[in-house]
Formats: sequence, structure tokens, C-alpha cells
Amino acid sequence: MTSSIEHALSRYPRETLTRTPTPLDHLVHAGARLGMDLHLKRDDLTDLALGGDKPRKLEYEVAQAKAAGATVLVTCGSAQSNHARLTTAAARRVGLRATVVLSRDERRTFQGNLLTVYVMGADVRFAEIDDHWEIEGHALRVCDELRAEGETPYYIPVSGSTPLSCLGYVRAGLELAEQLKAAGLRPAAVYTPFGTGGIFAGTLTALRDLAIDCPVIGISVNGDAAQCQANLDTWWNAISELLDRDSARTRGATEIHDQFVGRAYGDATEACLDAILLMGETEGVLLDPVYSGKVFAGLCAHAGEGRWGADQTVVMLHSGGTPALFAYERELRAHLTKRGVVLP
Repeated sequence: MTSSIEHALSRYPRETLTRTPTPLDHLVHAGARLGMDLHLKRDDLTDLALGGDKPRKLEYEVAQAKAAGATVLVTCGSAQSNHARLTTAAARRVGLRATVVLSRDERRTFQGNLLTVYVMGADVRFAEIDDHWEIEGHALRVCDELRAEGETPYYIPVSGSTPLSCLGYVRAGLELAEQLKAAGLRPAAVYTPFGTGGIFAGTLTALRDLAIDCPVIGISVNGDAAQCQANLDTWWNAISELLDRDSARTRGATEIHDQFVGRAYGDATEACLDAILLMGETEGVLLDPVYSGKVFAGLCAHAGEGRWGADQTVVMLHSGGTPALFAYERELRAHLTKRGVVLP
């Protein structure tokens, strides 16, 4: 007999890094503007170092690191990496050092996430590489250097997605399901970002296990749909193995949309900037230009196509990343000016 998903999760140790549950907010004004019953799962309000999705993932990785006797957490990402910020914060929370290897990209400005990792005392190293998704080799060489210096590094991949860390979003999906039940809501769709796919796969696993069968819609922030689908297959199978589920079971309706990426990861498209302003103007909620802004842009586009009606409940997961806004001052200034806002 298959154990409950909660029982299966309990086998894996985790280090508590944040307070949960995060709120499920009813966005009355944004929903009215878009013509739907809109709700926002506020994972921007996890309370570790300005919040975001990563603490849920890091709870499992940090537990592993401590069990392995690690002295330093090592990770990598873009110059404005949310993951670097939150890995540094997690390391400091449990008394470890942090080394972050970042790409020397166009966002390498002493603002936003980059500022925070310095404030928290990370060992920051830059790699001469443009694409932060190809930075892993640099980070692994840094791990070798740290071992030679007598340290015990624990490496966490770019974006923090591993089979184990995906369990953080299985827990989040269970949390969301409980909130939907308590509020008497039956969603027509749940929107999430799709970067490496850990959030999407973990959330999907939990919702399907609890017989919530609405479409789960991923808005890609980086890869094309085929690459995203391959990532989903990888994480779905890995999570299924960890939780003793049949990986061949039905996944139900899933969608991955790759037309909102723009030129590349982190490109603040016009639709993304419009979505950020719409959310800010209607709800006083800040989205970021890399993840949540793209997700809301996709949701807004679907609303504009008439996909959702006023009597349909749509849920969007806000994965955080707000500090990155400050590194996009030039694009935001130009966009606001284009809309006729007089700026100082």
C-alpha cells in the first residue's frame, strides 16, 4: 500500500529556514482588471533575507550539508541571483560560510541581490562567462580549491534544483491545497514559473496526489518548451522515486509556454514590465523582472485572449525575487517615461 505523501516526506530531514504557510491572497483589484477571480500564493513572503522560493528548497539541502559536516555552502548563478542571496542567508542562519560564483554579466551592479550577498559576508567570485546556466564547472573548481584549503564544501547547483530540494515544493503544493480547501476554492488553473522546473514539478506532484486536477501552467523564464518538458520529466521521475510514487501515473493537464522569455533569461520584455506595473498599481505587490513578472505577463496574455471568465478562480505562485527590481532601474525608468510618467 502506498503511504501518504506526508508520511513519505517525513523520511527526509530538513532544516527549518522560514515560516510557513505563506499567504494565499485574494487580488480583488487585479482580478477585476483582468476579468477573473485571481489569487496569489505569496512565496515572496518567506522571511529569509527578503524572501522567495529558495528557502523551501534549501531546507532539504542544508540538512544534507550539515549531516555531511560541511563548513561552507557553494553555489553559482547570475550576478543578480536570488539563489545566491538565499543560499548565503541560509548558510549564515546555520553557522556556515558561503561562497558564490557569479557570472560577470550585464547586471553586475552593486545593487539588489548582489549587494545583499556582500552585506551577508559571502565569498563572492566572478566567472568570465555570459550564460550563468553554464557556470557549474567554475563552481566545482572552486570546491576543489576550498578542499585544498582544508574546508568541507557542499555544492548546491544553480537555482538550487535537485531531486531532494524539489520536495520543498511538494510541501508547498500540499500547503496550497490546504488553503484552497479552507477557502472553498476550486481553481481553474495554477500558474508557476518554469526555470529549472523544480517549483513546477513539486507543486504538480502534490496537487495531483490530492486529486486537484486543474491545469498547472508553467511560464518559462529561460528555456524553450522542449527543454522545459525534458526537465519536467527528470524531476517528476526523481520525485516519484523519492516518494514511492509510480512515475507512469497520470500527470493530468500541464502546459509550458515559452513565448514570454524574450531575448534571453532576465530580459525585461515590454509585456513583463507592463505586468509589473499592473500588479503594483492595482495591488501594491512588487514582482520581479526575471521570474514573477514573466509569469504574470503570461497570465495577462491568456486573460486578454479570453481564456478565463469572471467566475473562474486562477492561482499564481509568486516566487519572489523582488530585490532584482533595483538592478533594472534603466529599463523601468524608460518604460515609465514611455507611459507618460514624469520622473525626477
